[in-house]
Amino acid sequence: MNHHYIWIYLLIFGLAGSYGLGLTPLMLALLYVLLSLGAYVFYKKDKAAAIKGTWRVPEKTLHLLALLGGWPGAIIAQQRLRHKTQKVSFRVIFWLTLMLNFSLLACLHTKQIHGVFSQGLVMLNHNVDTLFSDGQSKRFVLFFTMLR
Repeated sequence: MNHHYIWIYLLIFGLAGSYGLGLTPLMLALLYVLLSLGAYVFYKKDKAAAIKGTWRVPEKTLHLLALLGGWPGAIIAQQRLRHKTQKVSFRVIFWLTLMLNFSLLACLHTKQIHGVFSQGLVMLNHNVDTLFSDGQSKRFVLFFTMLR
C-alpha cells in the first residue's frame, strides 16, 4: 500500500466519524469529493500540457485546490499520473497545504468554531425556502447541510 494514501483514509474515517457524531454535514464530504475530482482533472491537464510543451496549469492553482480540500485527488493524481512528484519545492508546499487543510478541518471540531459553523448551517437551512423554489432542490440541499 502506498503510504500517501494513508492521509486519504484518515480523512474518510475522520469525516465519517464526524458525521456520525453529528459534528459535520454530508456537504463537507461532498466538497472534498468535488474538489478532489477537480484537482485530479487539473493535474491531468497539466501533465498533458507538460508532455506537449503547451500552456501549463499554474502551481498556485494546484496548491489552492489542495488547500481548499482537493488534496486527496491531488495525491491520487500525483501517484497514478506520476506528475509533480520530483520537484521538491512543489512537494513541500503541497504537504504544507495538506497539513493546513487538516488543521482547518480540526478547528471545525473546537467548541467555538463548531458553534459558528452550526449557526451558519442553521441560517442556511432556514433560508432554503427563499433560495430554492423547487421542492426537490430544497430536499437535496437540506439533506447535505443538516447536522445529524
